[in-house]
This record gives sequence, C-alpha cells and structure tokens, in this order.
Amino acid sequence: MPQPDYPAPCVPGADALSLDAAIGQTLCFGWSGEDADTANEHARLLVEEMQVGSVVLLARNVGTPLATRATLDTLQSLASVPLLVAIDHEGGMVCRFGQDLHTFPGNMALAATGDASASGWAYRQGAAQARELSAIGIGCNLAPCLDVNSNPDNPIIGVRSFGDNAATVSTLGCHVISGLQECGVVACAKHFPGHGDTSIDSHLGLPRVDGSWSHIEAVELPPFRAAIAAGVAAIMTTHIVFPALDPTRPATLSPDILTGLLRERLGFGGVVVTDCLEMAAISESVGTPAGAVAALQAGADLVMVCHTLETQRETVRAIRHAVDAGVLSESRVRDAACRVLAAKRRFPLTTEASEPWLDPAHDALEAAIARASITLARDKGAVPIPVNATVCVASLHPAADDLLAEMRGLGVHCRRVALQDEHAGGFGEVTNLSDMMSADRTVLLTAPREPWSDRPIDQDRQAAIARTLQTALGDRLIVVAVREPYDIRRFPEIGTYVCTYGYRHCSIAALAQALVGAFKPTGRLPVAIPLPT
Repeated sequence: MPQPDYPAPCVPGADALSLDAAIGQTLCFGWSGEDADTANEHARLLVEEMQVGSVVLLARNVGTPLATRATLDTLQSLASVPLLVAIDHEGGMVCRFGQDLHTFPGNMALAATGDASASGWAYRQGAAQARELSAIGIGCNLAPCLDVNSNPDNPIIGVRSFGDNAATVSTLGCHVISGLQECGVVACAKHFPGHGDTSIDSHLGLPRVDGSWSHIEAVELPPFRAAIAAGVAAIMTTHIVFPALDPTRPATLSPDILTGLLRERLGFGGVVVTDCLEMAAISESVGTPAGAVAALQAGADLVMVCHTLETQRETVRAIRHAVDAGVLSESRVRDAACRVLAAKRRFPLTTEASEPWLDPAHDALEAAIARASITLARDKGAVPIPVNATVCVASLHPAADDLLAEMRGLGVHCRRVALQDEHAGGFGEVTNLSDMMSADRTVLLTAPREPWSDRPIDQDRQAAIARTLQTALGDRLIVVAVREPYDIRRFPEIGTYVCTYGYRHCSIAALAQALVGAFKPTGRLPVAIPLPT
C-alpha cells in the first residue's frame, strides 16, 4: 500500500484550539454521495468548513480497501488536526465493508464457540480486525456491542450481542477490546447503559427499559464496568429512556446517566460517543441540533450526525450559539475536545504498507471461528447428511443460494426448491412438496423479518412452511436459523435445528461443511430460548 504523501500533523492540546476548532473536535460526521472512491464535496466540507475532528464511514462511503484508504488520505491532508476515522465493523451482520474485509461470524457466534480464554477466538478476531482497519486508515471500531440480549424479541441487537448472560458478555467483550486496542485501534463499547432489553429499534422510535435499578445494575451494567476496568477508550450511548435512572430523558441526553452514572459512579474517563443523532429517537423528539447541545451538556464528548449536510451545519451553529448564549459552557466543550484529543494521542495514526485483509491467516481464523460456532441445537439424526444423498434447499431468505453453491461445491446432489409466491404475502401451500418428499434431506433456512431489507420475511408464513414440512418430512427435515436462534419459538415441533448466528459467507460455508459431516458441530447456544408450553 502506498504511503500518504502528507506529513502527519501533531495532536495539539484543547487549549491551543480556537473555540470553533474545539467544537469541531466534538463532532463525528458522515457524508452522503454515491461515489465511494473519492473524497466528495460533502466530505471535504466536513473537514474544511466545519473542522470536524472525526468522521464515520457508512457502507455508502467505502469502496475497495485501497480506494477507501486513498479517500481517507485526502481528508487527512485537509485536516489541521488528525481525524479520528470510525466505522461499524462489529463482525457478523454489521460490517460496513462487507466481504472486502474479513467479516468474521460475529459476537453471538463467538460465544457459541465456548472459547472464553484471554487469547482465544474473541481476542484474535479483535486483533485481526484492528490490523485490517488500521491499514486502511481507520482508527476507531464502533464495537463491541456489550448489550446483554435478555429480550428475545429485540429487533436490532440479537446476534450482535454475545448472549443473554452478563458474565459471558463481559468476558468476551473485554477480549475483543484488548485485541482491538493492543493492535492500535480505539474500541467503542456500546450501547450504554444497555440496548439488550428492548423491543423497539431506536432508529425508528424511542424505546424504554422499565427495569429497576437493581436489574440494571445486575444485568446491563456489568459488561460496561468490565470494559472500563479493561481500559476501553470509548463508550457509545443509546437513545433509550431508563425510568429508573432518568424518568424523562434518553440516556444520550441525560446528565444523570452520562455524568452521574458513567463518569462519577463507574469512573469512566474516556470518550463518550453518542449514537447517531439523526435516528428517530432524537431527530423526531428534540431534534438533531438541539440533541447535540443537550448531549454535550449531559456529558458526551463526541456527537455523531451521519447523514444530512444541512442538519450537520445546523448542529454546528446550534452548538456555537449555545456557547455564545451561555447555555453550554465553553469549558464543557473544551473538556470534551480534550478527551477526544487524548484518545488520538493514545492511538496515533499508523501507516502499514501491507494488505492484511489478504492474509491467509485471517482466512483461516475466520473459517475456524465459523466452524466452532455451528450449533446443533436439536438433533433427530438428520445431521450429517448421508453420502450420495439427494438434498433440497428451501427458504424465503436469499442465503439459500449461497448454501446451495457451497453444498454443490462439496459434491452434494443438491437443488433449490422454490416456495409458492416466494416474495409475496400470504403463506398458501408449499409447492414442489413432492420433490422434497422424494429427497433424502430437505434443508429449510429461516431468518427474522429484517425490516431494513427489500423483502422483509413474513414470519407467519415462514412458520407455517416449517410446520408443514415437519409434518410431511419428519426426521428428514433440517431447519437452520441463519441469524437469530430464537426462530424456533414459532415452530417448536421441529426435530433437527441448527444455528449459525449469521449468514455471512464464512458462516454458510461452515454450515455446509457441518451438514455433510466434514466436522461435528460443537457450538452451544449462548441464549435461552423460551418455547411455548
């Protein structure tokens, strides 16, 4: 990889900055645009006009690793203070680069491996992620999720969590943090004080967690206490109301939570980052600009606004106006800027000529974690599939095509079976049932609704298909949950049930190998699944 042709600027102290420059250090903004291979006009305005100290990359902003590095080099050359570049690269289902970097199977898959050792899979995954990100010029991974997924109906966390046990989340989260930070990348634990017990997505509304203080202290806070003790550099807030902590304000805007609890009670001295303030929980209540002011007043250090140029300009103006009017103290702004600058000094930008995303050792690590995570949660003898068996693959989810290709690559006589009106409403009858009746095995992949997708899955229809096939095929049916292990709650009569915790290629490849007996699945469920009685 070519070296940048600009000198790396030093990181000044907050007192050396003008007020506008200090405000800039409290801003983490993203940019819009369809061309991911250049620093477009929006991106340049963030650095040159608004003097932002940090930028966040979303999927629309990333091209190939080398093209993205060139874009970031351009932006860094425009900045008077080094930019902190952040990205969501949790592993599993949330990876902005997709397959251009190693996605790894994700947090719940890591927990399913049963490896909680300090130098085990979680640490090694964090270290590999850090190597790949830093070589591109990305200095902050907005990960790991330390949410304890205690609510099976959680629409946004799920497999992004290590599980429903606070001790497991604490242990594995700290191992990922160590892997990231020992390899030079800021880890940002999220979503404080916990997003695991919600049934509303804060992107779409304002959730509440009505648990008592004792419940929050016992379930939600232990992973964050552990992360603070482990030296995590940053913690991200969540836009959720916790009445036991603050009866009216979401955590992001609450001095009681950010200052009283996180700073004073838990002793966190690092960077407090807000989740995006354009999410509906903030933008449709107090509004993004006012939310940024309130977050800084509450104790946040870095306010994130990911999308809209004019909203970002209004946010900068709102912060400056609040300082000028005495509503937000200049000392609070400089204190926030000081923490951001301290993180930049602790994790300075590095330049690496190699391309670690091409490292075969990372390929092997990703595949090994995926294999170790595959969980045979219920077994009626359908796995492994016999040699020379005929196999049908069916699903309302496109991951079936990936599985079909992988199984064919392993020499399995395998075909995709369509389901009637596969992308339409209503569940009707299963077509080609005779084909499945004549096959030795049928593999049905299930997935949650995923409202952000183009074709959200009809959960009633999916469950009806599973029950129909179980009745017709009995022990020749294998149901695979390719994301949330909770799917079986809708069809508890299923006899053979496999969990992958994600449908990234590494997980589907491992699934195919497990189904044909290339290895015996040893994964274990990291969550309890409440089944109807």
